[in-house]
Amino acid sequence: MKGVSKRFPGVITLNHVDFAVYPGEVVALIGKNGAGKSTLMKILGGLHRADQGEIRINGQAVEIRNVAESLHPGISLIHQELNNLANLDVAGNIFLGREPLTGGFLRLIDRRKIAEESRAYLKQVGLQISPTTPLSALSIAQQQLVEIAKALSVNARVIIMDEPTSSSTLTETNRLLRLIPELKASAVSVVFISHRLMEVQECADRVVGLRDGRNSGILQRAQISHDNMVRLMVGRNLDLKKSEARTGNRDSRIEIRSFVSPLFPSHEISFDLRQAEILGLAGLVGAGRSELAMTIFGIVKPLGGTVSFNNRQIRIRSPKDAIEHGIYLVPEDRRKTGLITSMSVRKNVTLPDLWSYAPFGPFPPSASWQLPKFNGKSSAPKPLPVTLWLKI
Repeated sequence: MKGVSKRFPGVITLNHVDFAVYPGEVVALIGKNGAGKSTLMKILGGLHRADQGEIRINGQAVEIRNVAESLHPGISLIHQELNNLANLDVAGNIFLGREPLTGGFLRLIDRRKIAEESRAYLKQVGLQISPTTPLSALSIAQQQLVEIAKALSVNARVIIMDEPTSSSTLTETNRLLRLIPELKASAVSVVFISHRLMEVQECADRVVGLRDGRNSGILQRAQISHDNMVRLMVGRNLDLKKSEARTGNRDSRIEIRSFVSPLFPSHEISFDLRQAEILGLAGLVGAGRSELAMTIFGIVKPLGGTVSFNNRQIRIRSPKDAIEHGIYLVPEDRRKTGLITSMSVRKNVTLPDLWSYAPFGPFPPSASWQLPKFNGKSSAPKPLPVTLWLKI
């Protein structure tokens, strides 16, 4: 990719960026949020079209206008927000759109062949599951490995992994990092996008940095270190000696006492969260971290325990109660349970505090209104099935 530029309304996302990857090479693409990493790869994957610049594959200039034109030369993009179908099984996702057929003119899907061929790809990525397992039964990290298996099934020569370990446990991350050398041995190139610099240091042959939509530098294998990568990302050295831990007796902001979530009814949890403090909550997948957060936020009803806020006990019976006390939950799966992607940014931002932005309140679903005339015919009053938004 040479001199690639991309504009979106009000912002220059990429400004004459160069990027190259060679056969059997692992190139890490690093940069702060908003540096342009995902946009650059979406151009290579056919989701965006560059406003300027060129792409060459094996020395030949090509134009990638859609995903199909990206897949044809063997480029496969695995998104951070996975694009799969949870209502299908694992094999159905691997061969989605490329299903082998049987039955002559009946053109029936050969499910037996799909399952047999899927087993080989699942074994290659280290997933010990049946191809008929529903995708919805897998963790996000396992679903990411299914996406890699799908890329292998189309004989991808370049696999782009956008934040592949963001939702992975240590075991799953180590399995992925062991898989990358196996891909290299098959002359498959890997573009690895990650904020976890230790993983980059472990697997990358070369590091390309982006900063504010521009190239910020390249590190060869012998130059890859934590400090050098930070310098590419932020443009300066970080003097950690100047950082001092916050000390002093600060009052507790939130106190959780003898809290019991339905997932582990025999275990009580207690902890404090103090003002201006970041508290890490660690545990393996299935340990109950997300369930505890949902219980505190009022999505799940606790079996016991108390929550105190600013030294005053509060009762949280719903997310509305939590928000009123200044407690907000950013869920693990933002796309599915945190946002309404069909709505605008403005509507999503104002959802938690809708009453402040709609002074007359949203109309209740049971309200009846006279619908407008269509083709000269007046509709009978009907209850509105959705909440109406007041224009602000």
